[in-house]
Amino acid sequence: MLDPINGKQLSEYDLRLLRVFKAVVEHGGFAAAEGFLGITRSTISVHMSSLESRMNLKLCVRGRSGFALTERGQVVYQACLKLFASIQEFDSLVDNLGKTLSGELIILYSDLLDRSSIINLGKAIAAIKLKAPRLCVSLNMDTVANIESALINNTAHIGFYPAYRSIDGLQSEVIFSETIYLCASQHSPLYHLSDTDIDPSILSQYSAIHPGIELNPKGRKQLQQLNFGAKGYQFDSRLALILSGAYIGYLPKSEVKPYLDNQDIRLINATEYCYPFELSLVHKVNSNDKEKVQLAMSELSLVFNHQQSKH
Repeated sequence: MLDPINGKQLSEYDLRLLRVFKAVVEHGGFAAAEGFLGITRSTISVHMSSLESRMNLKLCVRGRSGFALTERGQVVYQACLKLFASIQEFDSLVDNLGKTLSGELIILYSDLLDRSSIINLGKAIAAIKLKAPRLCVSLNMDTVANIESALINNTAHIGFYPAYRSIDGLQSEVIFSETIYLCASQHSPLYHLSDTDIDPSILSQYSAIHPGIELNPKGRKQLQQLNFGAKGYQFDSRLALILSGAYIGYLPKSEVKPYLDNQDIRLINATEYCYPFELSLVHKVNSNDKEKVQLAMSELSLVFNHQQSKH
């Protein structure tokens, strides 16, 4: 580190003298700094004289009116504050780099995971464990409301769910999107009608499934056309209700593909009755465990966004 006045490298001795100078200024004089520094007033005087000599500057004056900094002494004091703050920041950074993350990393998700999501989660967790081997990863399913509450209350680090609304203090990142379609099973009379014969007035005659959460604007518009007789947030719950033939409801193609292939389920006017579904990673903006959150978000985003870009 260079001394801007003499162009010399600051030594450990220089730093020691500057610490004495800083203490003297902050305690208002040599006598008041004695107890803090643990050295005598005469020793402090020697250190201050040495510092002024090395810097070739008059830093302070002492007299009947008490201790006071010179104009240049004020400049040096302000530079001292910046210098020691930088040293403390450096020490803290190095100390944190040397620490291994430990304890629990809690990830909560709201739906039964499909094969692709399970594979992606596995890849992300492997990367997390490689970087933080002492971290215990806890992965569990819960409702969206409970996940949001856990994130806000710092009892979970990452939420993995459809983020249809914005909540103060939580930040979300969309990592997957697909289209949701209106479905009917072969046991429903609607199954046998052609798309051209189906309109909102016809749909309103059939009991439908409400997804149980707030949707995006297009999703809300779709639901306004339906007559609700059941509620099912999770996809597998909706699937069971649709297969009963008693209800129609919205599901993604990935969830109903085997049933479409077997003609157990059909899509109702796929170009008209659909809306986008977005899956998000959510975390608290000011989490108590920022390092854990940053590591998890980084690895999960990397894996899921890479997968999404391939489709």
